[in-house]
Order: sequence, then C-alpha cells, then structure tokens
Amino acid sequence: MLQGLESGDFKLEGADGQQFFEQLLKDIQQGFFADPIYGGNRDMCSWKMIGFPGARYNYLDWIDRHNERFPLPPVSLAGRIDWTPKAH
Repeated sequence: MLQGLESGDFKLEGADGQQFFEQLLKDIQQGFFADPIYGGNRDMCSWKMIGFPGARYNYLDWIDRHNERFPLPPVSLAGRIDWTPKAH
C-alpha cells in the first residue's frame, strides 16, 4: 500500500495519495528525531537505534567521526538518560 501511495498507483478517496505519502514520510522523520518530552520516540528508542546523542550539551568531537558509534546513551531535553513520562 505504501509503495502504491508513493508511486501514485494506489488512489485515495478525496486526497492525493502521493501528497499524503510525502507528508506521512516527513511526519515520521520528524517524529524519529523528536525529543520524548513531546510524546513520541518513547524511551529514545529511535535515537538509540541510530546512535544519536540527543540533547547533549557537547559532542563536537564526534561530529566528523562517521560510522563510529557514539559511546554514551542519548539524553532528552529533560536532561536524564532514564527519562520516563509522568503519570497524570
């Protein structure tokens, strides 16, 4: 279905399938890099998957070190590695 939307072969009623796919892809990319305080990227799982350091103060020594895993776990804007949502 996703390939059909991307190529324009799968039609949606009342919406352009290709435009829908493009927006969906952008939203997923933004969510992938979003800080967990905004409700997505639970437990910083996408950051851990790609080795993104998150909101660390300084990781300049690592910016040009491609294909090397960053040795520290990611940090959210909450400032803690073990960030978890608060119960309401």
